[in-house]
Amino acid sequence: MLWLPALLPLALVEARQSSPIGAFASPPSQRNEGLGHISIERVALHDEEGLAAMSRFCIDAFYNSEDDANNLLSRKWKDIKLAALQKAQLLEISLSSAENRCIFVAKVADGNCDEIVGCCEVIEERLDTQHPGTASERERRKTARPRPVIENMCVKPEHRRTGTGMALVKACGETVRQWLGHDEIFAQVEENNTPALRLFERCGYSVLFADPTCTKVTLDGALFSEETVTKVLMRKLLDGGNEMF
Repeated sequence: MLWLPALLPLALVEARQSSPIGAFASPPSQRNEGLGHISIERVALHDEEGLAAMSRFCIDAFYNSEDDANNLLSRKWKDIKLAALQKAQLLEISLSSAENRCIFVAKVADGNCDEIVGCCEVIEERLDTQHPGTASERERRKTARPRPVIENMCVKPEHRRTGTGMALVKACGETVRQWLGHDEIFAQVEENNTPALRLFERCGYSVLFADPTCTKVTLDGALFSEETVTKVLMRKLLDGGNEMF
């Protein structure tokens, strides 16, 4: 898991049903037995079923744990909070004004069921890449402009180190190549998330600076709160060819 904006903004501008954009088999040295064939799919804005499935997976990955499994009252209130968060997320999708936005899910074929094992989003949003977090808000507004940023990336633990995360990052890069006016792509990663930092480095991203003024939403029991965290801003320059790792 990498990061989470306040309302888990997960939306896209495609007007088609969810469609596969690629598939891969994990390298023999990294493949776990029984993981199956992974495909990366782009979810369409009008695909309510696909968006709901993705939202459940994402919220579960970021917020669910077994800590309160034995406390039925706590579990009930937490489920209510998570259901409300999912509704807010889907509402944000319908109200989104982002011109360029796309979400991907990674699925593994398991018999007759396609299970979601990972997801991420790339969205064009205003981002300052010139100043670290210690700069004033006024200074940062001067250089902030729409830039493609990868967000809300998560992969199920049993599917990490199998190439799933790299495939999701690659899908984002290939999508941004089709957006006018962009020759670079960015990601923000919490500074203590070493596996995620290494993943993006392997995908060709380099560190720009650490921003100590970022925030994330946390769930303590049945209560949501926002806390300040340090995130590392990373960038990759896109050439004219296919994404290569």
